[in-house]
Amino acid sequence: MTFTEKPTDPSKKLGWRGDMQADYFYPNGQSGDRFFKHLMKFDTFMACKCPECGMNYFPPRLYCEECFVEIPAENWKEVPASGTVRLYTVAKMNAEGDPMAPKIIALIDIDETDGAILGVLKVDKFDKDYTGIKVKAVLRPKDKREGTLKDILHFELA
Repeated sequence: MTFTEKPTDPSKKLGWRGDMQADYFYPNGQSGDRFFKHLMKFDTFMACKCPECGMNYFPPRLYCEECFVEIPAENWKEVPASGTVRLYTVAKMNAEGDPMAPKIIALIDIDETDGAILGVLKVDKFDKDYTGIKVKAVLRPKDKREGTLKDILHFELA
């Protein structure tokens, strides 16, 4: 089938292999900007609390996703750069399917919030259950931080 042919059989798969460039830009927005500026100066995270329902958002937001009210600046608070592993997986191959040294990717519930973040868990043993384990973020040195998620190098056992 060429690209100019009209597909007429919906049961036949239509696809092709190849590379496609997909450049994109994702701006931090106001809340992301404030979060990352804080992270550049301090070894803690920022979160915010909805004045209506009390949801503690991490990462912080300008509006509550539950009740759609604006979250005022005074409802922002500093929270520890630590949490608890909710779930994880051990990655043993890279995005191209090639073998690599094992790495644990974990979903970490951040302390004092209702939110979570994905992060690399730096450990020596990969046959242990890390669910429910307390961890803390290891950040770049302050003079090397860029104000991005890359400032969080990994998480280690607390």
